[in-house]
Amino acid sequence: MIILKLPNHFLTLMPFIVLSATMVTFYRLNHTQEIVAARSSGLSIWQLLKGLMTFVLVFGLMQLIILNPLSAAMSKRYINLDSLYFSGASSRIAISEEGLWLREITPERQSIIHTSYVQPETKTFSNVTFHNFFPNGSYQTRIDAVSAILQKGHWELRDAVIWEGQEGASKTHPVLTIETPLTIEKIQDNNTAPETISFWSLPKFIDILDKSGLSSVSYRLYWHGQMAKLGMMLAMILLAATFGIRPVRQGGTTLYITFGIGSGFVLYFLNDIVYALGLGSQVPILLAAWAPTLIMTLLSLTLLLHLEDG
Repeated sequence: MIILKLPNHFLTLMPFIVLSATMVTFYRLNHTQEIVAARSSGLSIWQLLKGLMTFVLVFGLMQLIILNPLSAAMSKRYINLDSLYFSGASSRIAISEEGLWLREITPERQSIIHTSYVQPETKTFSNVTFHNFFPNGSYQTRIDAVSAILQKGHWELRDAVIWEGQEGASKTHPVLTIETPLTIEKIQDNNTAPETISFWSLPKFIDILDKSGLSSVSYRLYWHGQMAKLGMMLAMILLAATFGIRPVRQGGTTLYITFGIGSGFVLYFLNDIVYALGLGSQVPILLAAWAPTLIMTLLSLTLLLHLEDG
């Protein structure tokens, strides 16, 4: 399970890996006077940065194409194992083009529930079907209902039809009550984690969520966040250059490198804060995903222009 989490951690740390690697690169080039020689021959800092930024951009695209789908598959496997052995979850949720599927387990029964649409505000589920099983796994009943309201501790089914057994007679109930441990909050919280879905599959999944009535804010934010991470890595190169091009003879190199790495961590915490505001719908999704990257890019460019062009 630890191995299954490694690719996701690697993707999270990627901007800091870029920052640290760039700082070390500039330190070594400065130590051997290669930056001084290059700039004396007429090269600007922008020409020195072009190669690094091109490499990181290509690497970031390859990360989205290859590593992100691999990380999503391994994270999904990790969550399944965690749910099986540690969490003891009594419900499972799956979303498909046909609607929302729930698995509910109680001491008396096991149920597979399907609904075509959910209204979280009113806790109403449309076109609901319950497939109920005995604890030993044998089929018990099927219940079809026009709608179901998830009340505290029970389902309230409207215009329900109960089918006894697989081929049994049917019974109609205008209102039918079924006990349940589920709540609308559990359904929303136990939804598929964004990191378990490939970057390329997320747009389709978001569309399915919108059609089913569930919130897609976290998935939209995650998708934009993956795109913004490319910009974040480029911003880290600019940040490293800001503190790394200072000639060694002027002294204070270690202090500047430390300050540069510290600035990267400050940016990380700023990104987390804005991300949390985006999840809470306090700020627009685009702003939550891209604001830290744009802020760091603009600040780094301003400092570099000041250092390079006076």
